[in-house]
Amino acid sequence: MANIDAIPAYLAATFPTLPSEIKDYVSSILKENVDELRTLEDVVEAVGDHIQCYVQELCNDGLNQTCQQLLQFLHGENLPSKIEKHGATTKKLEQAVDMAAENPSFAEMESIWKVQARDVPTSVDKKKLGKAENRAAQKIEQRDAEPVARKKRPESSATASQAPVKDLGTRGSNVKDVKLESVDISIGTKQLLSCADLTMAYGRRYGLVGRNGIGKTTLLKMISSGQLRIPSGITLLAVEQEVEGDDTSVIDAVLSSDSRRQAMIEREHVLQARLNKENISETEKNKWHDELAKLYTEMESLQLDKAPARAASILYGLGFTPDEQKKPTKEFSGGWRMRVALARALFVKPDLLLLDEPTNMLDMRAVYWLEGHLQQWEGTILTVSHDRKFLNEICTDIVHLHTRRLDHYRGNYDNFEKTMKEKLTQQQREYEAQQTLRQHTQEFIDKFRYNAKRAAMVQSRIKMLEKLPVLHAVELDSEITFKFPPCELLNNPVLQLDDASFRYNDDSPFLFRKLNLGTHANSRICIVGENGSGKTTLLKLLLGELNPTHGLRNVNRRIRIGYFTQHHVDQLDMDMTAIEVLAHNYPGKSQEEYRTALSHFGLVGDMALQSVYTLSGGQKSRLAFANIAMLNPNYLILDEPTNHLDVETVAALGVALNVFNGGVVLVSHDEQLIEMVCKELWVVKDRMVVNLEGGLEEYRKQVYKQLQLIA
Repeated sequence: MANIDAIPAYLAATFPTLPSEIKDYVSSILKENVDELRTLEDVVEAVGDHIQCYVQELCNDGLNQTCQQLLQFLHGENLPSKIEKHGATTKKLEQAVDMAAENPSFAEMESIWKVQARDVPTSVDKKKLGKAENRAAQKIEQRDAEPVARKKRPESSATASQAPVKDLGTRGSNVKDVKLESVDISIGTKQLLSCADLTMAYGRRYGLVGRNGIGKTTLLKMISSGQLRIPSGITLLAVEQEVEGDDTSVIDAVLSSDSRRQAMIEREHVLQARLNKENISETEKNKWHDELAKLYTEMESLQLDKAPARAASILYGLGFTPDEQKKPTKEFSGGWRMRVALARALFVKPDLLLLDEPTNMLDMRAVYWLEGHLQQWEGTILTVSHDRKFLNEICTDIVHLHTRRLDHYRGNYDNFEKTMKEKLTQQQREYEAQQTLRQHTQEFIDKFRYNAKRAAMVQSRIKMLEKLPVLHAVELDSEITFKFPPCELLNNPVLQLDDASFRYNDDSPFLFRKLNLGTHANSRICIVGENGSGKTTLLKLLLGELNPTHGLRNVNRRIRIGYFTQHHVDQLDMDMTAIEVLAHNYPGKSQEEYRTALSHFGLVGDMALQSVYTLSGGQKSRLAFANIAMLNPNYLILDEPTNHLDVETVAALGVALNVFNGGVVLVSHDEQLIEMVCKELWVVKDRMVVNLEGGLEEYRKQVYKQLQLIA
């Protein structure tokens, strides 16, 4: 039997990501047109596009199954055998029909048996028919292409709104402050910001902080995409995508990013070509000479002659040697091309620079250089970063995104943390004091409410309660904790490289020569060095993924290594839920065991049931950690584990690694994590690995000296 009222609940259960307004709209279409929607094709045509528009992963077969179920809700289980398309049924004619009498055009034909479909007269407008056929062809073409299109999910379905920018067209060109008022940002039905304000004064450097998945990157994208408008006189640049790899040299890719410089150079070439032409008049010659002289004056005032040196300096700071700067961009990996994108932004010097985790693709030397460079930045910066030291070094202000609002704090991250704790403590004291006052006052009112002698006092206290401001208890974010499972302690030595040398093939140079390294059951080792020096290769030698060309790798036979790398995060099945990922990799366990493993890394509640592609970068990293923990490892090897984690989560990871009773070897540029965890610092340089006495502080001094930031 029909059950139309069940449609909204069915849509909500089948498509959790379907926005409520679309769900209601689809339900209303079906209810209001129940008599017209008699076949599967009718339902697909009426609501199919609306559903597929918001549920991108839904294939054609899935859509047909959904629409068949909706059809059954409309007409009941016996629909297919009783209802034909458009409600038409066959029956015997009550009397003969004279087609010529019904339609004179049939009389002109020799025989009704010669009539073919194309010969039947029609009164349809040919233009309309042509348009309809084109639409049908486009629809078929679109549906045929859907299996490919479904693989490409939109990066963000976020929407944003704000109060109108005041005096947008009349503000002076020197006014470069940014003021966003009453900002609302949502992804589907999830609201990230509600009536939030963001003011950025020109020349200040803002760090945007907050928990993973709360909306920091989305806010940057809303600004960079123009959905949140800034005054038109302000130049904006966001470092979001790597530079495309082609034959353009690295330094030319940076120089070409300055469109004004490029336009002047092109104009110079045009003028030079005109002057070199034969048979030009003296008048024209003087005209082009004058224009060229003015152009040279302008180029000199902008110091464009120094642009190549400035571009080379930026690239060198980010790790490109002079020889590498001349190589085509196609010879570099994605991480290095991201450095080129960052170099282009620094070279252009926009009024507002947006950076999302700029240190992720950098080694420690490049991070130190970037800190020094940004400290001298003349424009405004808004950056998201998990690196506490980076935020402390460059930020003049912190913007804290939490509970759908933005709170502003003066000073760097350490100052923000101190001020926020003091602020929350004071707020809680005021709230508790007011609650005590309210309680005592209410007790007095209740006690003497019917006492005539004290009626005036009771009324005055009632009025006092009404005038008290409404204070709320402080909403504290839940504490972040990571937990690796306990393991048995291995006997030493655990992992050794003896006289190990390595190169990838006989024609390539050796990356390492005669390494003698050893780790113990409870080692805490951090490996540092410039990108390209061989840190990841060293990890793979320790893991056994690569074998030494010469020498030996010795390993405890009971070792179980948990290996974290960003590649493993990127290889997660985006269409699975977090629980399904663990169940696929470790079958045979209960749902409770999978949920417990996820909860040890902060993936609780509905997050365990979300598709991986809906998780933030930090949440995907947590899932990767949970996946490692299911192995019950007794040794952890981690390659840049802090990428995409927020500052508090990095601290939680550090605590968990200290509690873990197995060994830890990690590659990281995050000084907070290194200082919390590591007892040994291995420096990879010049085909050797050195255990550096003095640890991180000594390495920092060496790098600063190399960059000539200190004497």
